[in-house]
Amino acid sequence: MNARPLELEDFNLFVDTAVAPVEAFDGERLEAEKLESFDKGYTAGWDDATEAVQRDTESRSQVFDTRLEELSFTFHEARAHVMRGLSPLIEAIVKTALPRLLHETLGPRLIEAFEDMAGDLSNPEIRVLTAKGEAAEVMRALGDKPRFPVEVLEEENLPEGVLQVRLGDKGREIDLGAMEQVLTDALFALDTHNEELLSHG
Repeated sequence: MNARPLELEDFNLFVDTAVAPVEAFDGERLEAEKLESFDKGYTAGWDDATEAVQRDTESRSQVFDTRLEELSFTFHEARAHVMRGLSPLIEAIVKTALPRLLHETLGPRLIEAFEDMAGDLSNPEIRVLTAKGEAAEVMRALGDKPRFPVEVLEEENLPEGVLQVRLGDKGREIDLGAMEQVLTDALFALDTHNEELLSHG
Protein backbone atom coordinates (compact mmCIF):
# COMPACT_ATOMS: atom_id res chain seq x y z
CA MET A 1 0.00 0.00 0.00
CA ASN A 2 1.47 3.21 -1.11
CA ALA A 3 1.16 6.23 1.31
CA ARG A 4 0.00 9.56 -0.20
CA PRO A 5 1.84 12.61 0.97
CA LEU A 6 -0.19 14.98 3.19
CA GLU A 7 -1.31 18.03 1.27
CA LEU A 8 -2.02 21.14 3.28
CA GLU A 9 -4.58 23.68 2.05
CA ASP A 10 -3.04 26.86 0.74
CA PHE A 11 -4.87 29.76 2.35
CA ASN A 12 -2.90 32.27 0.35
CA LEU A 13 -5.35 31.68 -2.45
CA PHE A 14 -8.02 33.54 -0.48
CA VAL A 15 -5.87 36.49 0.59
CA ASP A 16 -5.88 39.66 -1.49
CA THR A 17 -2.32 40.30 -2.29
CA ALA A 18 -3.03 44.01 -2.88
CA VAL A 19 -2.36 45.54 0.52
CA ALA A 20 -4.26 48.80 1.16
CA PRO A 21 -1.94 51.65 1.93
CA VAL A 22 -2.03 52.98 5.46
CA GLU A 23 -2.89 56.66 5.54
CA ALA A 24 -0.43 58.70 7.52
CA PHE A 25 -1.74 60.67 10.55
CA ASP A 26 -2.16 64.38 9.67
CA GLY A 27 -2.34 66.39 12.89
CA GLU A 28 -2.64 69.79 11.18
CA ARG A 29 -5.64 68.76 9.11
CA LEU A 30 -7.35 67.31 12.16
CA GLU A 31 -6.78 70.53 14.07
CA ALA A 32 -8.16 72.54 11.15
CA GLU A 33 -11.27 70.38 11.06
CA LYS A 34 -11.76 70.87 14.78
CA LEU A 35 -11.43 74.64 14.42
CA GLU A 36 -13.86 74.66 11.52
CA SER A 37 -16.40 72.68 13.53
CA PHE A 38 -15.94 75.00 16.48
CA ASP A 39 -16.40 78.08 14.30
CA LYS A 40 -19.60 76.68 12.80
CA GLY A 41 -20.98 75.84 16.22
CA TYR A 42 -19.97 79.21 17.67
CA THR A 43 -21.51 81.08 14.74
CA ALA A 44 -24.74 79.11 15.01
CA GLY A 45 -24.89 79.72 18.76
CA TRP A 46 -24.16 83.42 18.32
CA ASP A 47 -26.90 83.75 15.70
CA ASP A 48 -29.38 81.98 17.97
CA ALA A 49 -28.45 84.22 20.90
CA THR A 50 -28.71 87.35 18.74
CA GLU A 51 -32.14 86.36 17.47
CA ALA A 52 -33.29 85.61 21.02
CA VAL A 53 -32.06 89.00 22.25
CA GLN A 54 -33.73 90.74 19.29
CA ARG A 55 -37.02 88.98 19.95
CA ASP A 56 -36.83 89.87 23.63
CA THR A 57 -35.98 93.50 22.80
CA GLU A 58 -38.90 93.77 20.37
CA SER A 59 -41.23 92.25 22.94
CA ARG A 60 -40.07 94.66 25.64
CA SER A 61 -40.37 97.58 23.21
CA GLN A 62 -43.95 96.64 22.40
CA VAL A 63 -44.80 96.38 26.10
CA PHE A 64 -43.13 99.75 26.76
CA ASP A 65 -45.00 101.41 23.88
CA THR A 66 -48.29 100.02 25.17
CA ARG A 67 -47.61 101.25 28.70
CA LEU A 68 -46.54 104.65 27.36
CA GLU A 69 -49.76 104.97 25.37
CA GLU A 70 -51.77 104.05 28.47
CA LEU A 71 -49.91 106.63 30.57
CA SER A 72 -50.32 109.28 27.88
CA PHE A 73 -54.03 108.58 27.68
CA THR A 74 -54.35 108.79 31.47
CA PHE A 75 -52.42 112.08 31.54
CA HIS A 76 -54.57 113.65 28.81
CA GLU A 77 -57.74 112.52 30.55
CA ALA A 78 -56.57 114.03 33.85
CA ARG A 79 -55.55 117.26 32.15
CA ALA A 80 -58.88 117.46 30.33
CA HIS A 81 -60.73 116.95 33.62
CA VAL A 82 -58.76 119.74 35.30
CA MET A 83 -59.20 122.10 32.38
CA ARG A 84 -62.94 121.49 32.23
CA GLY A 85 -63.11 122.49 35.87
CA LEU A 86 -61.26 125.75 35.18
CA SER A 87 -64.07 127.36 33.18
CA PRO A 88 -66.56 127.71 36.06
CA LEU A 89 -63.72 128.71 38.37
CA ILE A 90 -62.59 131.48 36.01
CA GLU A 91 -66.17 132.66 35.60
CA ALA A 92 -66.61 132.83 39.38
CA ILE A 93 -63.36 134.78 39.76
CA VAL A 94 -64.43 137.31 37.13
CA LYS A 95 -67.91 137.80 38.58
CA THR A 96 -67.17 137.89 42.29
CA ALA A 97 -63.55 137.66 43.39
CA LEU A 98 -62.05 140.09 40.89
CA PRO A 99 -64.30 143.10 41.61
CA ARG A 100 -63.98 142.54 45.34
CA LEU A 101 -60.21 142.25 45.04
CA LEU A 102 -59.97 145.50 43.09
CA HIS A 103 -62.06 147.39 45.64
CA GLU A 104 -60.18 145.87 48.57
CA THR A 105 -56.89 147.04 47.08
CA LEU A 106 -58.26 150.49 46.23
CA GLY A 107 -57.12 151.97 49.55
CA PRO A 108 -53.46 150.95 49.15
CA ARG A 109 -53.52 152.12 45.51
CA LEU A 110 -54.76 155.56 46.54
CA ILE A 111 -52.25 155.84 49.40
CA GLU A 112 -49.45 154.96 47.00
CA ALA A 113 -50.64 157.67 44.60
CA PHE A 114 -50.87 160.21 47.47
CA GLU A 115 -47.37 159.48 48.73
CA ASP A 116 -45.89 159.62 45.25
CA MET A 117 -47.56 162.92 44.37
CA ALA A 118 -47.07 164.64 47.74
CA GLY A 119 -43.40 163.83 48.03
CA ASP A 120 -41.86 165.91 50.81
CA LEU A 121 -44.74 168.38 51.11
CA SER A 122 -45.64 168.92 54.76
CA ASN A 123 -49.27 169.88 54.25
CA PRO A 124 -50.49 168.74 50.83
CA GLU A 125 -54.07 169.37 49.78
CA ILE A 126 -55.28 166.21 48.06
CA ARG A 127 -58.66 165.79 46.45
CA VAL A 128 -60.15 162.59 45.09
CA LEU A 129 -62.91 162.90 42.50
CA THR A 130 -65.25 159.95 42.03
CA ALA A 131 -68.39 159.12 40.04
CA LYS A 132 -71.79 159.84 41.54
CA GLY A 133 -72.60 157.56 44.46
CA GLU A 134 -69.03 156.23 44.95
CA ALA A 135 -67.61 158.72 47.47
CA ALA A 136 -68.71 156.72 50.52
CA GLU A 137 -67.05 153.56 49.20
CA VAL A 138 -63.80 155.45 48.55
CA MET A 139 -63.84 156.85 52.09
CA ARG A 140 -64.32 153.35 53.49
CA ALA A 141 -61.42 152.10 51.38
CA LEU A 142 -59.15 154.87 52.70
CA GLY A 143 -60.14 154.55 56.36
CA ASP A 144 -57.57 156.25 58.58
CA LYS A 145 -54.59 155.31 56.42
CA PRO A 146 -53.63 158.70 54.87
CA ARG A 147 -51.04 160.69 56.82
CA PHE A 148 -52.67 163.94 55.69
CA PRO A 149 -56.24 165.16 55.08
CA VAL A 150 -57.94 163.94 51.90
CA GLU A 151 -61.11 165.43 50.41
CA VAL A 152 -63.36 163.05 48.45
CA LEU A 153 -65.78 164.67 46.02
CA GLU A 154 -68.29 163.24 43.56
CA GLU A 155 -68.08 164.40 39.96
CA GLU A 156 -71.07 163.94 37.67
CA ASN A 157 -68.97 163.68 34.51
CA LEU A 158 -66.80 160.81 35.74
CA PRO A 159 -67.82 157.29 34.65
CA GLU A 160 -68.32 154.54 37.20
CA GLY A 161 -65.11 153.05 38.56
CA VAL A 162 -62.90 156.01 37.57
CA LEU A 163 -61.14 158.08 40.24
CA GLN A 164 -59.03 161.20 39.78
CA VAL A 165 -56.42 162.17 42.36
CA ARG A 166 -55.43 165.84 42.28
CA LEU A 167 -52.72 167.74 44.10
CA GLY A 168 -52.26 171.28 42.84
CA ASP A 169 -51.43 171.04 39.15
CA LYS A 170 -50.66 167.32 39.44
CA GLY A 171 -53.21 164.67 38.58
CA ARG A 172 -53.48 160.92 38.36
CA GLU A 173 -56.34 158.69 37.23
CA ILE A 174 -57.23 155.25 38.56
CA ASP A 175 -59.61 153.29 36.33
CA LEU A 176 -60.90 150.25 38.19
CA GLY A 177 -63.06 149.27 35.23
CA ALA A 178 -60.06 149.18 32.88
CA MET A 179 -58.04 147.15 35.40
CA GLU A 180 -60.90 144.71 35.77
CA GLN A 181 -61.23 144.38 32.00
CA VAL A 182 -57.51 143.65 31.55
CA LEU A 183 -57.60 140.93 34.20
CA THR A 184 -60.86 139.53 32.83
CA ASP A 185 -59.43 139.33 29.31
CA ALA A 186 -56.35 137.55 30.63
CA LEU A 187 -58.45 135.00 32.51
CA PHE A 188 -60.74 134.33 29.56
CA ALA A 189 -57.70 134.03 27.27
CA LEU A 190 -56.44 131.29 29.58
CA ASP A 191 -59.82 129.58 29.38
CA THR A 192 -59.82 129.80 25.57
CA HIS A 193 -56.31 128.36 25.47
CA ASN A 194 -57.42 125.45 27.64
CA GLU A 195 -60.36 124.75 25.32
CA GLU A 196 -58.04 124.72 22.31
CA LEU A 197 -55.74 122.25 24.05
CA LEU A 198 -58.71 120.01 24.79
CA SER A 199 -59.97 120.13 21.20
CA HIS A 200 -56.54 119.15 19.87
CA GLY A 201 -55.99 116.45 22.52
